Amino acid sequence: MCDGGGISAGCEAVDTGGGAANKTVGSEDHVLTIDVVARMFKMSTLALRILELRGLIRRRRVGRSWIYSWFDCERIALLVKTRKAGLAVRDIALVLRAMDVSATAAAADDGRLQCLSLIHKLEDRKQALGSVLGELYRIDWELAERVGGKKTRSAESSGEPD
Repeated sequence: MCDGGGISAGCEAVDTGGGAANKTVGSEDHVLTIDVVARMFKMSTLALRILELRGLIRRRRVGRSWIYSWFDCERIALLVKTRKAGLAVRDIALVLRAMDVSATAAAADDGRLQCLSLIHKLEDRKQALGSVLGELYRIDWELAERVGGKKTRSAESSGEPD
């Protein structure tokens, strides 16, 4: 199964015994049907269809099957990661459309600007989260001292001083 980390995180399609017509580069008899991809990314098939309707991913007909490409899986992985980071699909949609090989230079430029905007937004959020986490670790430390030095699991695993 996939944790949403994409192909580089070890996602593999389920072997459904497809023939040579269903092969994609590096997939060796793996057919990326909507059910397989939904299981890979722990999403519903409805969610995948909605992404298709928005033009963010696209299944292609191969023989009697409608399949996704590994490129689509990489896009889905990015969508899953951006959702986990608290971004909306609309935030990343422009970037995904710019990644398409048929995108115009203007679309690619717009996508790059949106990408840079998201990078800055996430860097700011990362800094704010680090600040809050530091403060919470300090408070946990003080509270642990008050209750007799018992440390919580979070304080033990955080690497904070004893």
